[in-house]
Amino acid sequence: MPIQDNEQDQLDLAMQQDATDQLKKIGSALRALRDAVILLNDDDGLEWWNQAAQDLLLLQSTDKGRCIFNFIQVPDFLKYYQEATTHMDAHEGVHLVSWQDPNRYLKCELTPFGDEKILIIYDVTRLQHLEGMRRDFVANVSHELRTPLTVLMGYLENFSDQPDMPAHWRRGFELMTQQTARMNRVVNDLLLLSRIEIEETHEFNEIDMTKLLTHVYDDAQAYNQEYKHTIHLHIDTYDGLYGSEMYLNSALSNLVINAIKYTPKGGNISISWTKTLEGCRFAVEDDGIGIAAQHLMRLTERFYRVDSGRSRTTGGTGLGLAIVKHVLYQHEACLQIESVEGVGSTFSAVFPNNHVRSTAMN
Repeated sequence: MPIQDNEQDQLDLAMQQDATDQLKKIGSALRALRDAVILLNDDDGLEWWNQAAQDLLLLQSTDKGRCIFNFIQVPDFLKYYQEATTHMDAHEGVHLVSWQDPNRYLKCELTPFGDEKILIIYDVTRLQHLEGMRRDFVANVSHELRTPLTVLMGYLENFSDQPDMPAHWRRGFELMTQQTARMNRVVNDLLLLSRIEIEETHEFNEIDMTKLLTHVYDDAQAYNQEYKHTIHLHIDTYDGLYGSEMYLNSALSNLVINAIKYTPKGGNISISWTKTLEGCRFAVEDDGIGIAAQHLMRLTERFYRVDSGRSRTTGGTGLGLAIVKHVLYQHEACLQIESVEGVGSTFSAVFPNNHVRSTAMN
């Protein structure tokens, strides 16, 4: 028995030593990371940090236990931190301009575990510059394409109107006109998307949502002539919004036009504006073809198509929902999508209370 006890003790010591060695390796790896890693306690105080965090925040050994907000005094970071600690789904991170160098960009990600949290700060300056170059490239190319497309469309329209044109030529000109018009729609959507992305601030004003939604509804009825859908408009609150009327009109119209295009003829579409606990909700519900679950997460990607053949037939550019996503982001709103294939879809834009403007009529 004593021999067995001795062997067990040796085994326990070996396991403890192995665990200690593993912890040392993990600590060494974290210290060697180029990204800042900070362990925070339940009072948001600093418990541990690596060398990158020490260099970024200018930390000293005496700073242990001090609140993280003493070192990162940025309103956007405080807002994100509060959301991440209260909502488990708010962990996408927040992008900040460095408080030390305006030419440097950082991304902060907070992960709570138990009563503690891990804060990781990435330097995304290079990615930010690449993203800026991409936006500028798309905007410049789209702008350069606009003039030749306008010239082509003008000449094609003139030639197509000639009464003595042979039938086999007329068909060719019709196809060229259709494709040129489609390309022009893509260019216009790219320019709109680039403008939304590039403009850091937009001119926000008080918006009469009853008036705006009536305009969206009237445009939808005009577009609906070919489809013969039944479209209902339900306005359950007179509350308005504080935002950009031009961009919101584009985004909300996009959602309605999509419902019209992807619902078989004679379908039903409901447009609603309602008050919620979080703010106000715009929703478009249809009984159309629906969308399979595996596509829902990617719908707002540029040029992503569930069915490329059908999208071309309906004249879609693949940019509509990307435009919607960016417009809603500018208004701190979120896009929610519920869909069942073969049953229908509901696209909702939920606006927070800080963008809602109550009216005396409500």
